[in-house]
Amino acid sequence: MSTPPIARRKSGRPPEPDDGVYYPMACDVLPVVGMFLFVPQAYMQAALESWLDDPTTLVAAEMFIYYEEGNPRVFVAPDVYVIPNVGNELRRSYFTWLESEVPKFAMEVISHSTVRNDLARKWDLYQSWGVQEYWQYDPEGQSMRPLLRGNQQVDGQYVPIDVEVDSETGRCQGFSPVLNLELHGRRAWFRFRDPATGRYLPNLEETEQARAQEQAARLAAEQERAEERAGRLTAEQARDQERAGRLTAEQARDQERAARLELERLLREHGIEPPDSAT
Repeated sequence: MSTPPIARRKSGRPPEPDDGVYYPMACDVLPVVGMFLFVPQAYMQAALESWLDDPTTLVAAEMFIYYEEGNPRVFVAPDVYVIPNVGNELRRSYFTWLESEVPKFAMEVISHSTVRNDLARKWDLYQSWGVQEYWQYDPEGQSMRPLLRGNQQVDGQYVPIDVEVDSETGRCQGFSPVLNLELHGRRAWFRFRDPATGRYLPNLEETEQARAQEQAARLAAEQERAEERAGRLTAEQARDQERAGRLTAEQARDQERAARLELERLLREHGIEPPDSAT
C-alpha cells in the first residue's frame, strides 16, 4: 500500500475538503459498539488527552481518516490514535492530503468481528503510512493471544514490542516509547501507567473521585483557615477589650487623682490643710 499524500497544514482551524464530495463522519457509518469495546476505548482517549495535555496534539477515537482525495469510500478509523503537530481542535474527520501528519500511535480494540481486518489490512496500511507504533488489545481475551500486542517501525517494517504476560493471571504489560507510558491489560481491564511514578492514569470515574476528594480537602482547608482567622480575630478582640479595660481604669484613676488635687486646692484656699498633706 502506498503512503497517503500529506500536505503541510496552514494555520487556523482544521481544513475541510472543497472538492464537492461528501465524506461521511464515523457516526454516519459505524454501528454502536458494546461495552467491551466502548469502555477501554473511552478510557484510552480521555487518559491520553490528559497525559499529553498538548494543544498541538490530536487524540482521537474512531474518527475517520480519509487518505484518497475525492474517494469517500476509502477510509480507516483507528479505535484510538495520536497525531502530533496538527492541533487538537474539533474535527468532522481527518484528511491526510490536507493535514501535515499521520498517526504516530494507533490502538485497535480487537473483537471477533474485527480481528482479521485489524491484524491484516490495518497492519499493512499503518505500516505503509509509517505509523510509528501499532497496538492491539483484546478486552474479551478470546480473539488474540496474548490479549495485548505492540509493534514499532524499524526500517519501514513492524517488529514486535516486548510484552510480558503473567502466566497465572493472563495480565499483559508492555511499554510505548512514543507515549512514554506502560500499557497494562487483562480481560475487561486496561490501564496506562506512568513508569516514573508507578501510578495508573485514572479513568473518568477515578478522575471524578479524585476531583471530589481534592475539592473536599480544599474546602476543609479553607474551613480550617477560616476557623484560624476567626480564632485570631477573637483573640485580637479580647486583647482590644483588655486594653480598653486598662485604659478605662487608668482614666478613672486619673479622674480620681484630678478630683483629689482640686479638693486639696480648694481646702488650701480656705486655710485648711488637707489631711493627707498634714505633717
